[in-house]
Amino acid sequence: MNRAKLQAAILHAEVETPKFLGEGAWHHAWKVEKDGRELVLRIPKDIVYGKAVEYNEEELTAEYAATELYYRSVNQAVEGAAPEFFQFRVSEQLSYTLESFVGTHINLHNMTYPEAIETGKALGEIYRKTEEIQHDLDGFGYLHWTEKEGLRGSITGDVHRFLQEESEEHLSDYRELSEARPEFQDETISEALKLATELRARSFTKPLLSNQDASPENMLMNGTQICLIDPFPNIYYPRGMAGNFMNLYETFFIALSDTERYGKHRFADCADNLKGMADGFLAGYSTGDSRIQAEVWGEQLLQLLETAYSHFHLLSGKLPEEARIRYGDKVHIEERLASLAGELKALAASISGSLAKALGNGAAH
Repeated sequence: MNRAKLQAAILHAEVETPKFLGEGAWHHAWKVEKDGRELVLRIPKDIVYGKAVEYNEEELTAEYAATELYYRSVNQAVEGAAPEFFQFRVSEQLSYTLESFVGTHINLHNMTYPEAIETGKALGEIYRKTEEIQHDLDGFGYLHWTEKEGLRGSITGDVHRFLQEESEEHLSDYRELSEARPEFQDETISEALKLATELRARSFTKPLLSNQDASPENMLMNGTQICLIDPFPNIYYPRGMAGNFMNLYETFFIALSDTERYGKHRFADCADNLKGMADGFLAGYSTGDSRIQAEVWGEQLLQLLETAYSHFHLLSGKLPEEARIRYGDKVHIEERLASLAGELKALAASISGSLAKALGNGAAH
């Protein structure tokens, strides 16, 4: 923690009474006061995943401007579901963000299972309604910023062609994985992946704003209102981010609960509540529409495939320190890869019928 930067930020932002709240992967956070309001001051870390962070004005501005856009869009969709006040400063000497204090972290260990379902349902509704807010940005993908163009999607070109190429990469990744690892050879997986890529090709209409960072660390409760903070927004096929949420809560967080990155959360001890959050999320996101559910499950399958594929590739060559922090050592990665094969088979078998039925129902709506 850089005390000099903290003091400089307190003076520049004209805040007082800092109280340390904690740290995420990229920032330290303090609760502060200004003009009678409770705010949160976040300062970027100097060291992230064991590596010194080099200052990059465009990257940092893109991150904070994207956060500002996402908060504004969320609050248009569901009032109070994100900090209503947000400002930031970016410079080589001093960078920070200042935003509304919106409550305390959700506690997955203290929740009842019905509460987990209701929390997930509220999150699904926020995701769905935020997608309906027009973003007015050019391009697609993760957000990028330049002095000349401001904030925009980092990718230009034909987004439908990009989605098709991405789908072909998913199928190629599965072929490589199944050829190298016999436990992944399964006709049901192969067929379900083909159905999932065909369904996304038929369902995708235009790129919409969504959020990739679905960590419980970034979900707060303000009374009865759930609030999202510290997002990782992108503009793309929104079902992909819904599928990402499902993969994280049904598989990823539980599987990686013994790693340095996630160990403090003890996710394995609240696995039922994580899965309850996923069930609730899908209900809130889909509003009972079976086709939307199938589209999300298809994306969840692709996300789970890529979780396994990334584990497979970490086993070759030297393991970077960042990867060790996130995924554990090679022994843990090898063990986890075997369990991911079982997860992939089970998910493919459980959703294949829904994917086929959705494709038989015709075009998107």
